[in-house]
Amino acid sequence: MKNRFSKTENKVFKQVDYSEFRQHLSVISTGKVKEKGYETVIYDRKGQIQAILHAASIDSLGKCYPAEYFVLNQTSVSLIALAA
Repeated sequence: MKNRFSKTENKVFKQVDYSEFRQHLSVISTGKVKEKGYETVIYDRKGQIQAILHAASIDSLGKCYPAEYFVLNQTSVSLIALAA
């Protein structure tokens, strides 16, 4: 199971710990929450993705994977706003 949102490969989302994830959610106006498989995507009221949660899991060989938390990188938001 490869991390699709690596800290070094993705500039739009950054991986954070649980407390940072909760803090990020506390300052946004949460809109829709969509779940698909082991992934939960949290949108704001404008319909923009704000956070992603990958649930903890165990693969067929018994290897455990912890939950992973990602939040929208505010630097990316600023760059997108400047480009618009």
